[in-house]
Amino acid sequence: MDIPDIHTLWRDLHAAVTQTLATNQFAQGGVMIAALSALAVFARSLPGQLWHWLLGRYTITLDVQGDDAAFPWLAAWLAAQPVGHRLRHLGVVTRFNEQMGGQNLTLGIDRDGDEVNVRLVPLSGQVLVRVQGHWILARPLRTQRQGQNERLLGGFTHSLTLQMLSSSRHVIPQVLRGAYEFTAGKADGRVEIHVPEYQGWTLAERRAARSLDTLIYDGDLVGGLHADLSAFFADREWYAGMGIPYRRGYLLHGPPGNGKSSLVAALAGAFGLNVCVLNLATPDLSDDRLTSLLTNLPRRALLLLEDIDAVFVGREPRAPTVKLSFNGLLNALDGVAAGEGRVAFMTTNDLAGLDAALIRPGRADRHVLIGNATRAQVGGMLRRFWPTWTDADIALLLHGVPDGLLSMARVQEYLLERRADAEAVRRDWGELVGHGCPTRLRLLAG
Repeated sequence: MDIPDIHTLWRDLHAAVTQTLATNQFAQGGVMIAALSALAVFARSLPGQLWHWLLGRYTITLDVQGDDAAFPWLAAWLAAQPVGHRLRHLGVVTRFNEQMGGQNLTLGIDRDGDEVNVRLVPLSGQVLVRVQGHWILARPLRTQRQGQNERLLGGFTHSLTLQMLSSSRHVIPQVLRGAYEFTAGKADGRVEIHVPEYQGWTLAERRAARSLDTLIYDGDLVGGLHADLSAFFADREWYAGMGIPYRRGYLLHGPPGNGKSSLVAALAGAFGLNVCVLNLATPDLSDDRLTSLLTNLPRRALLLLEDIDAVFVGREPRAPTVKLSFNGLLNALDGVAAGEGRVAFMTTNDLAGLDAALIRPGRADRHVLIGNATRAQVGGMLRRFWPTWTDADIALLLHGVPDGLLSMARVQEYLLERRADAEAVRRDWGELVGHGCPTRLRLLAG
Protein backbone atom coordinates (compact mmCIF):
# COMPACT_ATOMS: atom_id res chain seq x y z
CA MET A 1 0.00 0.00 0.00
CA ASP A 2 1.48 3.32 -1.04
CA ILE A 3 1.82 6.07 1.55
CA PRO A 4 -0.14 9.13 0.38
CA ASP A 5 1.89 12.17 -0.57
CA ILE A 6 1.80 14.98 2.05
CA HIS A 7 0.80 17.50 -0.60
CA THR A 8 -2.17 15.35 -1.59
CA LEU A 9 -3.34 15.11 2.03
CA TRP A 10 -3.06 18.86 2.52
CA ARG A 11 -4.99 19.55 -0.71
CA ASP A 12 -7.81 17.18 0.29
CA LEU A 13 -7.98 18.67 3.81
CA HIS A 14 -8.09 22.23 2.47
CA ALA A 15 -10.87 21.31 0.05
CA ALA A 16 -12.92 19.66 2.83
CA VAL A 17 -12.59 22.65 5.15
CA THR A 18 -13.43 25.11 2.39
CA GLN A 19 -16.55 23.14 1.39
CA THR A 20 -17.67 22.86 5.02
CA LEU A 21 -17.31 26.58 5.66
CA ALA A 22 -19.12 27.36 2.40
CA THR A 23 -22.13 25.10 3.08
CA ASN A 24 -22.33 24.76 6.90
CA GLN A 25 -23.66 27.83 8.77
CA PHE A 26 -22.75 26.39 12.21
CA ALA A 27 -19.12 26.06 11.17
CA GLN A 28 -19.13 29.59 9.79
CA GLY A 29 -20.50 30.94 13.08
CA GLY A 30 -17.97 29.03 15.18
CA VAL A 31 -15.04 30.36 13.23
CA MET A 32 -16.41 33.91 13.47
CA ILE A 33 -16.89 33.66 17.26
CA ALA A 34 -13.39 32.26 17.74
CA ALA A 35 -11.87 35.05 15.66
CA LEU A 36 -13.77 37.79 17.50
CA SER A 37 -12.85 36.29 20.90
CA ALA A 38 -9.18 36.19 20.01
CA LEU A 39 -9.35 39.78 18.77
CA ALA A 40 -11.04 40.93 22.01
CA VAL A 41 -8.44 39.21 24.19
CA PHE A 42 -5.65 40.80 22.18
CA ALA A 43 -7.31 44.21 22.40
CA ARG A 44 -7.65 43.97 26.17
CA SER A 45 -4.03 42.89 26.68
CA LEU A 46 -2.57 45.40 24.23
CA PRO A 47 -2.44 48.37 26.66
CA GLY A 48 -0.78 46.24 29.35
CA GLN A 49 1.70 44.76 26.92
CA LEU A 50 2.46 48.20 25.54
CA TRP A 51 2.92 49.59 29.06
CA HIS A 52 5.29 46.79 30.09
CA TRP A 53 7.22 47.20 26.86
CA LEU A 54 7.61 50.91 27.49
CA LEU A 55 8.71 50.30 31.09
CA GLY A 56 11.29 47.75 30.00
CA ARG A 57 12.52 49.99 27.22
CA TYR A 58 12.70 53.38 28.93
CA THR A 59 13.09 52.77 32.70
CA ILE A 60 15.67 51.30 35.07
CA THR A 61 14.78 49.30 38.18
CA LEU A 62 17.09 48.95 41.18
CA ASP A 63 16.14 46.20 43.67
CA VAL A 64 17.76 46.02 47.12
CA GLN A 65 17.02 43.09 49.43
CA GLY A 66 16.67 43.51 53.17
CA ASP A 67 19.68 41.32 53.98
CA ASP A 68 22.03 43.46 51.89
CA ALA A 69 24.21 46.05 53.61
CA ALA A 70 22.82 48.81 51.37
CA PHE A 71 19.24 48.23 52.50
CA PRO A 72 19.42 50.05 55.88
CA TRP A 73 21.17 52.97 54.19
CA LEU A 74 18.43 53.38 51.59
CA ALA A 75 15.58 52.68 54.02
CA ALA A 76 16.80 55.38 56.41
CA TRP A 77 17.40 57.75 53.48
CA LEU A 78 13.86 57.20 52.17
CA ALA A 79 12.36 57.71 55.63
CA ALA A 80 14.22 61.02 55.93
CA GLN A 81 12.73 62.36 52.68
CA PRO A 82 9.68 64.65 53.09
CA VAL A 83 7.57 62.30 50.94
CA GLY A 84 8.59 59.35 53.13
CA HIS A 85 5.88 60.38 55.57
CA ARG A 86 3.24 59.78 52.89
CA LEU A 87 3.66 56.01 52.99
CA ARG A 88 0.44 54.53 54.35
CA HIS A 89 1.57 51.05 55.49
CA LEU A 90 3.80 51.45 58.53
CA GLY A 91 5.08 49.26 61.33
CA VAL A 92 6.13 50.10 64.88
CA VAL A 93 9.54 49.06 66.21
CA THR A 94 9.81 49.46 69.97
CA ARG A 95 13.47 48.54 70.32
CA PHE A 96 16.19 50.78 68.93
CA ASN A 97 16.96 49.34 65.52
CA GLU A 98 18.05 51.31 62.48
CA GLN A 99 17.98 48.32 60.17
CA MET A 100 14.64 49.53 58.78
CA GLY A 101 15.22 53.26 58.76
CA GLY A 102 12.03 54.97 59.79
CA GLN A 103 10.76 57.95 61.76
CA ASN A 104 11.59 58.34 65.46
CA LEU A 105 8.84 59.34 67.89
CA THR A 106 9.58 60.27 71.51
CA LEU A 107 6.74 59.12 73.75
CA GLY A 108 8.06 60.40 77.07
CA ILE A 109 10.59 59.83 79.83
CA ASP A 110 10.84 56.63 81.88
CA ARG A 111 11.61 56.31 85.59
CA ASP A 112 15.35 56.31 84.93
CA GLY A 113 15.17 59.57 83.01
CA ASP A 114 15.72 57.94 79.62
CA GLU A 115 13.65 58.81 76.58
CA VAL A 116 11.07 56.25 75.49
CA ASN A 117 11.27 56.05 71.68
CA VAL A 118 9.44 54.10 69.04
CA ARG A 119 10.18 53.97 65.35
CA LEU A 120 7.70 54.01 62.47
CA VAL A 121 9.09 51.91 59.63
CA PRO A 122 7.85 51.83 56.01
CA LEU A 123 6.56 48.36 55.12
CA SER A 124 4.92 48.84 51.73
CA GLY A 125 3.51 51.46 49.37
CA GLN A 126 5.13 53.79 46.88
CA VAL A 127 6.21 57.42 46.76
CA LEU A 128 7.89 59.68 44.22
CA VAL A 129 11.22 61.16 45.31
CA ARG A 130 12.93 63.96 43.42
CA VAL A 131 16.73 63.79 43.39
CA GLN A 132 18.66 66.54 41.59
CA GLY A 133 15.76 67.15 39.20
CA HIS A 134 15.11 63.46 38.50
CA TRP A 135 12.01 61.58 39.66
CA ILE A 136 12.47 58.19 41.37
CA LEU A 137 9.59 55.86 42.26
CA ALA A 138 10.44 54.17 45.60
CA ARG A 139 8.52 51.06 46.68
CA PRO A 140 9.30 49.35 50.04
CA LEU A 141 7.89 45.84 50.36
CA ARG A 142 7.48 43.31 53.18
CA THR A 143 6.69 39.66 52.41
CA GLN A 144 6.15 36.57 54.55
CA ARG A 145 9.27 34.45 54.85
CA GLN A 146 8.70 30.88 53.64
CA GLY A 147 10.59 27.83 54.82
CA GLN A 148 10.23 24.25 55.95
CA ASN A 149 11.72 24.95 59.35
CA GLU A 150 9.05 26.16 61.75
CA ARG A 151 11.52 28.69 63.13
CA LEU A 152 11.48 30.47 59.79
CA LEU A 153 7.72 30.66 59.50
CA GLY A 154 6.32 33.91 60.74
CA GLY A 155 9.40 35.94 59.80
CA PHE A 156 9.42 38.58 57.11
CA THR A 157 11.75 39.64 54.34
CA HIS A 158 12.07 43.27 53.32
CA SER A 159 13.09 44.85 50.06
CA LEU A 160 13.20 48.27 48.43
CA THR A 161 12.73 48.99 44.72
CA LEU A 162 13.80 52.22 43.04
CA GLN A 163 12.53 52.84 39.50
CA MET A 164 13.48 55.76 37.25
CA LEU A 165 13.74 56.79 33.61
CA SER A 166 16.75 55.50 31.70
CA SER A 167 17.98 59.05 31.33
CA SER A 168 18.28 59.24 35.15
CA ARG A 169 20.70 56.33 35.40
CA HIS A 170 23.58 58.58 36.37
CA VAL A 171 21.91 59.56 39.68
CA ILE A 172 22.07 55.98 41.05
CA PRO A 173 25.65 56.36 42.40
CA GLN A 174 24.68 59.71 43.92
CA VAL A 175 21.65 58.19 45.67
CA LEU A 176 23.73 55.30 47.06
CA ARG A 177 26.53 57.61 48.14
CA GLY A 178 24.12 60.00 49.83
CA ALA A 179 22.33 57.16 51.63
CA TYR A 180 25.64 55.73 52.85
CA GLU A 181 26.92 59.06 54.11
CA PHE A 182 23.59 59.68 55.82
CA THR A 183 23.84 56.41 57.81
CA ALA A 184 26.81 54.03 57.90
CA GLY A 185 29.27 56.64 56.63
CA LYS A 186 28.34 59.15 59.32
CA ALA A 187 30.97 59.33 62.05
CA ASP A 188 28.67 59.90 65.04
CA GLY A 189 30.79 58.23 67.69
CA ARG A 190 28.53 55.18 68.00
CA VAL A 191 29.30 51.48 67.76
CA GLU A 192 26.82 49.20 66.01
CA ILE A 193 26.19 45.83 67.67
CA HIS A 194 25.06 43.16 65.19
CA VAL A 195 23.57 39.77 66.06
CA PRO A 196 22.81 36.76 63.81
CA GLU A 197 19.55 36.60 61.88
CA TYR A 198 19.10 33.49 59.73
CA GLN A 199 22.11 33.42 57.37
CA GLY A 200 23.07 37.06 57.92
CA TRP A 201 23.27 39.78 60.56
CA THR A 202 20.85 42.32 61.92
CA LEU A 203 21.54 45.53 63.78
CA ALA A 204 20.55 45.09 67.44
CA GLU A 205 21.85 48.27 69.05
CA ARG A 206 23.82 51.45 68.48
CA ARG A 207 25.67 52.63 71.57
CA ALA A 208 28.05 55.48 72.26
CA ALA A 209 31.65 54.43 71.78
CA ARG A 210 33.51 54.15 75.07
CA SER A 211 36.83 55.94 75.29
CA LEU A 212 39.82 53.70 75.96
CA ASP A 213 40.84 56.14 78.70
CA THR A 214 37.84 55.06 80.77
CA LEU A 215 39.03 51.43 80.87
CA ILE A 216 40.98 50.32 83.92
CA TYR A 217 43.08 47.22 83.31
CA ASP A 218 46.35 46.01 84.74
CA GLY A 219 49.54 47.37 83.21
CA ASP A 220 49.55 48.45 79.56
CA LEU A 221 47.04 45.84 78.42
CA VAL A 222 44.84 48.32 76.53
CA GLY A 223 47.76 50.15 74.92
CA GLY A 224 49.34 46.90 73.80
CA LEU A 225 46.18 45.65 72.11
CA HIS A 226 45.57 49.02 70.46
CA ALA A 227 49.11 49.07 69.08
CA ASP A 228 48.81 45.48 67.81
CA LEU A 229 45.55 46.23 65.99
CA SER A 230 46.99 49.44 64.52
CA ALA A 231 49.93 47.51 63.11
CA PHE A 232 47.63 44.85 61.67
CA PHE A 233 45.41 47.38 59.88
CA ALA A 234 48.48 49.11 58.45
CA ASP A 235 50.06 45.88 57.13
CA ARG A 236 47.45 44.70 54.59
CA GLU A 237 49.83 45.01 51.64
CA TRP A 238 52.62 43.31 53.60
CA TYR A 239 50.36 40.32 54.34
CA ALA A 240 49.45 40.08 50.66
CA GLY A 241 53.08 40.25 49.57
CA MET A 242 54.07 37.54 52.02
CA GLY A 243 51.16 35.30 51.02
CA ILE A 244 49.87 35.19 54.61
CA PRO A 245 46.08 35.20 55.19
CA TYR A 246 45.11 38.67 56.31
CA ARG A 247 43.38 37.72 59.55
CA ARG A 248 44.01 38.39 63.22
CA GLY A 249 42.68 36.50 66.22
CA TYR A 250 42.71 37.28 69.93
CA LEU A 251 41.81 35.10 72.92
CA LEU A 252 40.71 36.99 76.03
CA HIS A 253 40.67 34.67 79.02
CA GLY A 254 40.19 35.02 82.74
CA PRO A 255 37.51 34.98 85.46
CA PRO A 256 34.09 36.43 84.61
CA GLY A 257 33.20 40.01 85.44
CA ASN A 258 36.45 41.69 84.43
CA GLY A 259 35.43 43.39 81.20
CA LYS A 260 36.41 41.11 78.33
CA SER A 261 33.42 42.07 76.16
CA SER A 262 33.66 45.72 77.21
CA LEU A 263 37.26 45.80 76.03
CA VAL A 264 36.27 44.54 72.57
CA ALA A 265 33.51 47.14 72.24
CA ALA A 266 35.87 49.94 73.31
CA LEU A 267 38.56 48.84 70.83
CA ALA A 268 35.94 48.76 68.07
CA GLY A 269 34.91 52.32 68.92
CA ALA A 270 38.54 53.50 68.91
CA PHE A 271 39.00 52.25 65.33
CA GLY A 272 35.55 53.28 64.06
CA LEU A 273 34.48 49.64 63.75
CA ASN A 274 31.34 47.73 64.68
CA VAL A 275 30.91 44.46 66.59
CA CYS A 276 29.24 41.22 65.48
CA VAL A 277 28.41 39.12 68.55
CA LEU A 278 27.94 35.37 68.13
CA ASN A 279 27.15 32.77 70.77
CA LEU A 280 28.45 29.43 69.50
CA ALA A 281 26.19 27.50 71.87
CA THR A 282 23.05 28.65 70.04
CA PRO A 283 21.02 25.46 69.37
CA ASP A 284 20.29 26.21 65.70
CA LEU A 285 23.89 27.10 64.80
CA SER A 286 25.11 24.46 62.33
CA ASP A 287 28.41 24.22 60.42
CA ASP A 288 26.84 25.62 57.25
CA ARG A 289 25.15 28.48 59.05
CA LEU A 290 28.37 29.45 60.86
CA THR A 291 30.25 29.50 57.56
CA SER A 292 27.53 31.65 56.01
CA LEU A 293 27.55 34.08 58.95
CA LEU A 294 31.31 34.51 58.89
CA THR A 295 31.29 34.90 55.11
CA ASN A 296 28.62 37.63 55.31
CA LEU A 297 30.12 39.74 58.08
CA PRO A 298 29.24 43.44 57.69
CA ARG A 299 32.01 45.73 56.55
CA ARG A 300 34.33 47.19 59.18
CA ALA A 301 33.24 44.88 61.97
CA LEU A 302 35.02 42.91 64.67
CA LEU A 303 33.80 39.38 65.34
CA LEU A 304 33.20 38.53 68.99
CA LEU A 305 32.77 34.84 69.88
CA GLU A 306 31.69 34.85 73.51
CA ASP A 307 32.25 32.08 76.07
CA ILE A 308 33.68 29.51 73.67
CA ASP A 309 34.29 27.18 76.62
CA ALA A 310 30.50 26.72 76.87
CA VAL A 311 30.37 24.88 73.53
CA PHE A 312 32.95 22.07 73.60
CA VAL A 313 34.70 19.94 76.19
CA GLY A 314 37.88 19.28 74.30
CA ARG A 315 36.46 18.47 70.87
CA GLU A 316 33.13 17.07 72.00
CA PRO A 317 29.91 19.11 72.28
CA ARG A 318 29.20 20.13 75.86
CA ALA A 319 25.42 19.62 75.42
CA PRO A 320 23.19 17.54 73.10
CA THR A 321 21.63 20.74 71.76
CA VAL A 322 24.91 21.84 70.15
CA LYS A 323 24.72 21.23 66.39
CA LEU A 324 28.06 22.84 65.58
CA SER A 325 30.95 20.43 65.09
CA PHE A 326 34.49 21.14 66.26
CA ASN A 327 35.91 20.71 62.75
CA GLY A 328 33.19 23.01 61.39
CA LEU A 329 34.30 25.72 63.82
CA LEU A 330 37.97 25.33 62.87
CA ASN A 331 37.20 25.50 59.13
CA ALA A 332 35.02 28.58 59.57
CA LEU A 333 37.78 30.38 61.47
CA ASP A 334 40.67 29.78 59.09
CA GLY A 335 39.63 27.28 56.41
CA VAL A 336 39.80 27.77 52.65
CA ALA A 337 36.50 29.68 52.63
CA ALA A 338 37.42 31.92 55.60
CA GLY A 339 37.29 35.60 54.70
CA GLU A 340 40.24 37.99 54.50
CA GLY A 341 40.59 41.08 56.65
CA ARG A 342 38.73 39.61 59.60
CA VAL A 343 39.56 40.41 63.22
CA ALA A 344 38.11 37.89 65.68
CA PHE A 345 38.02 38.01 69.47
CA MET A 346 37.23 34.89 71.46
CA THR A 347 36.44 35.04 75.18
CA THR A 348 36.56 32.26 77.72
CA ASN A 349 36.40 31.81 81.48
CA ASP A 350 38.13 28.40 81.30
CA LEU A 351 41.33 28.36 79.28
CA ALA A 352 42.29 24.88 80.45
CA GLY A 353 39.15 23.34 78.94
CA LEU A 354 39.91 24.48 75.39
CA ASP A 355 41.47 22.22 72.79
CA ALA A 356 44.91 23.40 71.66
CA ALA A 357 43.87 23.33 67.99
CA LEU A 358 41.23 26.01 68.61
CA ILE A 359 43.58 28.53 70.18
CA ARG A 360 46.75 27.98 68.20
CA PRO A 361 48.39 30.89 66.28
CA GLY A 362 46.41 31.65 63.14
CA ARG A 363 43.16 31.29 65.06
CA ALA A 364 44.15 33.01 68.29
CA ASP A 365 47.39 34.87 67.57
CA ARG A 366 47.52 36.57 70.95
CA HIS A 367 46.38 35.26 74.33
CA VAL A 368 45.50 38.02 76.78
CA LEU A 369 44.79 37.33 80.44
CA ILE A 370 42.20 39.64 81.97
CA GLY A 371 42.32 38.67 85.62
CA ASN A 372 40.64 39.85 88.77
CA ALA A 373 41.27 43.34 90.08
CA THR A 374 44.72 44.27 91.32
CA ARG A 375 45.21 46.95 93.97
CA ALA A 376 46.24 49.36 91.22
CA GLN A 377 42.98 48.73 89.35
CA VAL A 378 40.89 49.26 92.47
CA GLY A 379 42.77 52.48 93.06
CA GLY A 380 42.07 53.59 89.52
CA MET A 381 38.37 52.87 90.02
CA LEU A 382 38.31 54.93 93.25
CA ARG A 383 39.96 57.86 91.49
CA ARG A 384 37.37 57.67 88.69
CA PHE A 385 34.46 57.85 91.15
CA TRP A 386 36.01 60.44 93.51
CA PRO A 387 38.69 62.47 91.69
CA THR A 388 39.03 64.85 94.67
CA TRP A 389 40.28 62.15 97.04
CA THR A 390 43.93 62.40 97.99
CA ASP A 391 46.46 59.62 97.54
CA ALA A 392 46.40 59.13 101.29
CA ASP A 393 42.62 58.61 101.26
CA ILE A 394 42.92 55.95 98.58
CA ALA A 395 45.98 54.31 100.14
CA LEU A 396 44.05 53.79 103.36
CA LEU A 397 41.43 51.73 101.52
CA LEU A 398 43.85 49.88 99.27
CA HIS A 399 45.80 48.60 102.27
CA GLY A 400 43.08 46.05 102.96
CA VAL A 401 42.35 44.98 99.36
CA PRO A 402 43.07 41.30 98.59
CA ASP A 403 45.09 41.48 95.38
CA GLY A 404 43.56 39.47 92.53
CA LEU A 405 40.51 38.11 94.38
CA LEU A 406 37.78 40.64 93.55
CA SER A 407 36.32 41.00 90.07
CA MET A 408 36.15 44.50 88.61
CA ALA A 409 32.39 44.04 88.28
CA ARG A 410 32.12 43.47 92.04
CA VAL A 411 34.17 46.59 92.83
CA GLN A 412 32.19 48.71 90.40
CA GLU A 413 28.85 47.53 91.75
CA TYR A 414 29.96 48.34 95.31
CA LEU A 415 30.91 51.86 94.31
CA LEU A 416 27.78 52.40 92.25
CA GLU A 417 25.59 51.54 95.21
CA ARG A 418 27.35 54.26 97.23
CA ARG A 419 28.10 56.78 94.52
CA ALA A 420 26.18 59.50 96.37
CA ASP A 421 27.75 58.79 99.77
CA ALA A 422 31.53 58.79 99.92
CA GLU A 423 31.48 58.21 103.68
CA ALA A 424 29.51 54.97 103.14
CA VAL A 425 32.33 53.74 100.89
CA ARG A 426 34.80 54.10 103.75
CA ARG A 427 32.40 52.84 106.41
CA ASP A 428 31.38 49.66 104.53
CA TRP A 429 34.72 48.92 102.90
CA GLY A 430 35.18 45.84 105.05
CA GLU A 431 32.13 44.26 103.39
CA LEU A 432 33.87 44.48 100.03
CA VAL A 433 37.34 43.31 101.01
CA GLY A 434 36.14 40.57 103.36
CA HIS A 435 36.95 41.94 106.82
CA GLY A 436 34.27 41.30 109.42
CA CYS A 437 34.82 44.54 111.30
CA PRO A 438 34.88 47.82 109.34
CA THR A 439 37.24 49.39 111.87
CA ARG A 440 39.85 46.75 111.01
CA LEU A 441 40.97 49.08 108.20
CA ARG A 442 42.25 51.56 110.72
CA LEU A 443 43.99 48.81 112.66
CA LEU A 444 45.62 47.51 109.46
CA ALA A 445 46.66 51.03 108.49
CA GLY A 446 48.20 51.56 111.91
